Amino acid sequence: QRMLLRLVLLSVFFAVVAARYIDSMNYGELRNFLDDQIMQVFIPRRMVRQERLQLLQIMELVDAIEIPRVNGVFLRKGPREAQTGTICILSHHLIFSPDPPSPGVKVVNEEASKELWLLHRMVDKVVAEPIAKDDPSRGGILALKLKNFLMLIFEVRSLNECFALSRSIERLSNLSGFQYEYPFYYRVPFTVLDDGWTAFDLEAEFAKLTVRAPDQFRISYVNENFGICPTYPEKVIVPRGIGDDYLRISATFRDGFRFPVLSYYHASTKSCIMRCGQPLIGPANRRCKEDETILNSLLAPHSRGIIIDTRNKNVGSAAKSKGGGVESQQCYSQWRYVFCGTPRIREMHDGLTKIVELSNDDRISSNHFLHRLYSTQWIHSITDILCASANVAQCIACEGTSEVPVLVHGGEGTDTTLAVCSLAQIILDADARTIRGFEALIEREWIAGGHCFSSRNAHSAYGEGVVTGPKESPVFLAFLNCVFELIQQFPLSFEFTEGFLLFLFEHSYASEFGSFLGNCERDKKEWRVKECTVSLWSYVNNPEILVQFVNSLYEPNEKVIWPSVAPQSIHLWSRLLHRWQMNWDEKDAVTKAAADAKLKEKALQSRVHSLKRQIADLAREASLITATNDGLKLTE
Repeated sequence: QRMLLRLVLLSVFFAVVAARYIDSMNYGELRNFLDDQIMQVFIPRRMVRQERLQLLQIMELVDAIEIPRVNGVFLRKGPREAQTGTICILSHHLIFSPDPPSPGVKVVNEEASKELWLLHRMVDKVVAEPIAKDDPSRGGILALKLKNFLMLIFEVRSLNECFALSRSIERLSNLSGFQYEYPFYYRVPFTVLDDGWTAFDLEAEFAKLTVRAPDQFRISYVNENFGICPTYPEKVIVPRGIGDDYLRISATFRDGFRFPVLSYYHASTKSCIMRCGQPLIGPANRRCKEDETILNSLLAPHSRGIIIDTRNKNVGSAAKSKGGGVESQQCYSQWRYVFCGTPRIREMHDGLTKIVELSNDDRISSNHFLHRLYSTQWIHSITDILCASANVAQCIACEGTSEVPVLVHGGEGTDTTLAVCSLAQIILDADARTIRGFEALIEREWIAGGHCFSSRNAHSAYGEGVVTGPKESPVFLAFLNCVFELIQQFPLSFEFTEGFLLFLFEHSYASEFGSFLGNCERDKKEWRVKECTVSLWSYVNNPEILVQFVNSLYEPNEKVIWPSVAPQSIHLWSRLLHRWQMNWDEKDAVTKAAADAKLKEKALQSRVHSLKRQIADLAREASLITATNDGLKLTE
């Protein structure tokens, strides 16, 4: 009876949804959703509650839609040629379906005839206004400014429908609550061969570390259930001789309870990079002997460590009045203090907004362009982060033969601290320049390291949240831009391409995968992200997908790559900023031709090596036959 009752209720709900959405168009998402809900009747009893909750959440999303479908919409500007079609609003997607061509008309561009799917989360800002303010009957303009800097402009016949679409998209793109995020509803269309959630385990990383640095570090479980630091993972690597009690006390002395943990160990110089939050010195000049002991345990006899502060000196000193500050030279006498000023999160946000606005201005003169480019300060931000990263790498690789530990922190240690530590590793370690190593770096330093992706990436260059506004900043994008600069200077030393960086940029803002959901590992555990969603790395590491991100010109380079930060060495990332304004077909064709030539060269080289081996084998056989014949002659 219960099963029949549930089936009746589901049938009624399906009828309501179908009446609103299903028409002549083919909506795969809705069809998959209905199939999934039908399967509720046959699933085990322990899963019924979870599926029912998901059903109720879908119904809430449906209620947020004022108008599910609008016909006769004209796409004036977007990623394809102007065309007329239909807009349909689903729970997580906007779909633009072009009108079918007239009978007898040959379709020239197959891509332009396909449906355009857009995640609501990718929408950064929605603007709706009448085409003519003095004549509302002419309809309205609906402009969608996306987080990947694309702008979609639609002309809607009815002004009321235009405003209804605007309100629906505005609500769906700014929903608060993990339960509404699309990764929880996404069904992967591919077989997961490599589970990204388990691919980069800390214990496996530690096993590799023990080979290079035996008896120097250990795994600590002091943060189990996130009881000490909410933004750290439950397992961290710390100096071996330090007990958990010292870590607990040190956490109370560090901003965000982020006590010093290992970021990277350089085997050649036996030096390490540690990261943490700023010390909470405050106006009372607090001191923490346990924190001093942790840092001094990293020092070799007769050596000094280096503290890299990613803030400038004025900001670091001013933080003291707010409870923060910098390490006292009197208490940390064995450590040298270096300020490597990097941009603050608000400066990066404003810089991105200005440079994207500049990139969209197609009427600006050359003189004004260069002046405004300089005034955006975005290029300066990238240069400053690269400088700080190179300084850290230099301390690790060039300070002499003795062990030189480097401690990196800024404010709380969740933004530019992570960027500087990550880039230093890319400069020093060839493994971080491979696809797999780069994935591990992002997973370890950014996702598990506590970068608050949900807050920082709530909006991009066009919009600003009412609640999240002060917390929004493109820190991760700035890091990817720095990696792009390294690729430009060392194009053969990276296994991945610029396209991989753009792919990560888009998915960090809106994705069907769960890797960038939440602000820390605690959020992922609380909302069961790893159990209910698919990792982005599961998709990337699928062989059919991975091949499109591989740099065919890659040649492994074990050396340290020292970047140039001279003004003439820093490039404007055109593929990021001008991707939607320029035609990249010719450049892509040249790149593909070079890649094909490189693949042919590698195939020919492989063939040459194979032939050389065959010649060597034949030569050995000939010499053996000759020796055998000579032996027979001697016998005769």
